[in-house]
Amino acid sequence: MMKSGCFYGIGLGPGDPGLVTLKAWQILQQVDVIFAAAASRGERSVSAGIVAALPGVKAPVTELAFSMALDHATRERRAAEHAERIAVELAQGRNCAFVTIGDPLTYSTCSALLRALRRRCPEATYEVIPGVNAWSALAAARQEPLAEDRDFLKILPALDEEPPPPEPGGTTVYLKTYHTRDRCLKHLQKGDRLLYGEHIGLKDEYSASDEAAVRERPENYLSLLAVRRSREES
Repeated sequence: MMKSGCFYGIGLGPGDPGLVTLKAWQILQQVDVIFAAAASRGERSVSAGIVAALPGVKAPVTELAFSMALDHATRERRAAEHAERIAVELAQGRNCAFVTIGDPLTYSTCSALLRALRRRCPEATYEVIPGVNAWSALAAARQEPLAEDRDFLKILPALDEEPPPPEPGGTTVYLKTYHTRDRCLKHLQKGDRLLYGEHIGLKDEYSASDEAAVRERPENYLSLLAVRRSREES
């Protein structure tokens, strides 16, 4: 019986090919097939673009369209369909990678794909390579710390119609702010430190710490903001 291939879930970081880890790059040079999440509107996906910029990567890249439906079952069904496709490659002994921006197990389509593949191909080998996350890259771009000493760091998707306000004593990072950015900004108080970024790590990267400047810009799909709020005086 032919030995099943290995599946790699690989995080590519926020967009800059220079932030791809050495381990991720080495694996991408060795795999037989690479899969990436497809972009909307027929554009090339960000993750596929990062792979194209890496030297020595020769495996073909296939883009997979995942569901962005609010219904969890719908998203899981689409991931299962893609798992079936990848399972065919694994069954033929081919090593496969699924690449994603950021980290593959943090708000990523890779999580659902990995679950579906493990159900479909329990005999396969699996490995996940973590990636640099967007909020760390944003903090580096602004040269601003996110948390120090006993500060907390809270990460949440800003998908609710009314995102919760930041809590004192640390930093609240709002991801996916493309429809709720200004609603997050309305929670700002005097003394808060704001970090905002769009397309971090890409050629059209933008970041700012000024609320007025941020409000002047249209809401952007690949965006996030962080609010650091001091502890309340006792």
